[in-house]
Amino acid sequence: MTQARFLAIERITHRAALVGRVIDGLAQTPLAGVEVAITSGPPAWIAHVAALREGQPAARPGRCVSDAAGWFRWLDLPPGAYALSAAIPGSRYAAATGTATVVAARAAATELALAPTAVSGIVVAGAPAVPLAMARVRFADSDDTTYTAADGSFTLSPVEAGASRALEVSAQSYITSILAVALSQGQTTTAANITLIHS
Repeated sequence: MTQARFLAIERITHRAALVGRVIDGLAQTPLAGVEVAITSGPPAWIAHVAALREGQPAARPGRCVSDAAGWFRWLDLPPGAYALSAAIPGSRYAAATGTATVVAARAAATELALAPTAVSGIVVAGAPAVPLAMARVRFADSDDTTYTAADGSFTLSPVEAGASRALEVSAQSYITSILAVALSQGQTTTAANITLIHS
């Protein structure tokens, strides 16, 4: 009677990796669904991508999307220096770039912070003027809304950029005020102090 023979299977191991996280540069919170791309890498990486695309022209090994916690990762990368970029469609965030150096048997870590388009300011009321808490601040042409803090301050982020957007500020027993603001992609615009008048 012969015994069954089993082939020895080599243990699967992953080589050097690149792990990172995409965050909101203002709120420091994770961003999901962000496309992250390797824009340059060592010669071995470039050769790998070229060989892969010969058989699979649509392959995109240098691109991935951040998960619900903002994380992204590549496994089995050749050691060397890599340049990365991260972007979200639209004008709510500016693109971010970064670098990472991958070495054998160790994961390289990096963080990409996308600068949001935002507007901040202070709402006051009365004479003499004092900070007004819980005033509603919103853009008339969108659902982007926030409320002022106890010191009358607010930050509305992220929002779409625009040359002349109507910022609407309202509070109970006060006349609504509308202020035109210019918003540049990836920058925080400080609005002039907004004074509400009793209705």
